[in-house]
Amino acid sequence: MLFKDIQATIEIDLRKSIDELWNSVDKDGRWGVNKSRKENLAISFPENTDEEMKFYELYRQIIIGNRLIPKDYSELKKDIDKLFLCKKDGKIIAGAAIKIQDNKTILFLNASNHEFLKYQPNNLLYWSIIKWAKENDFSIFDLGGYQLNAENGSKLYEINKFKLRWGGEIKKYYIYDKNPFYIIGRKVIRNFPRIKKIREEIKFRDWEKKHDFKN
Repeated sequence: MLFKDIQATIEIDLRKSIDELWNSVDKDGRWGVNKSRKENLAISFPENTDEEMKFYELYRQIIIGNRLIPKDYSELKKDIDKLFLCKKDGKIIAGAAIKIQDNKTILFLNASNHEFLKYQPNNLLYWSIIKWAKENDFSIFDLGGYQLNAENGSKLYEINKFKLRWGGEIKKYYIYDKNPFYIIGRKVIRNFPRIKKIREEIKFRDWEKKHDFKN
């Protein structure tokens, strides 16, 4: 017997024209992209391993700052098919990685230096990935998840809001597992986010002790 739980993501239909895709972005998203261009931000792919490692260190510091456990570089690299970097004056200030699955590109991770958020690097990253995926004949850009039942004002709610600005549609689907406790646990965490936060904090403290990490 299989047990199921509902999950959701946001998908952008890349079969639209580039003009249609741009017009589907809300005014805040378009403003952010234009702002980033005025600030001379640039999108590029890593030129060497050193740039990859600089982005990894940015990702690592942000994850640790949020009291979450970062993945190892080698583990992340296995899952990344394309890494987009956002630079200002040659400095890496943000980045986003995607997975490729058949005709679909899937946002895998996104990290940005908080000191540079006023320049809107994430808006430029999202739009650049949309354009790249469109130009390379992918049909869908999956924004990597949509948190159902996110509390208004919470960080997850704000992430949902940011993802919705790109003109995609919320897609709900089911995942199945033979273990009922796994499915029940998923539902509890989704409906009671404070329980998830407590669980993550306990895991982080254990990781912190093992790695003798000092923030």
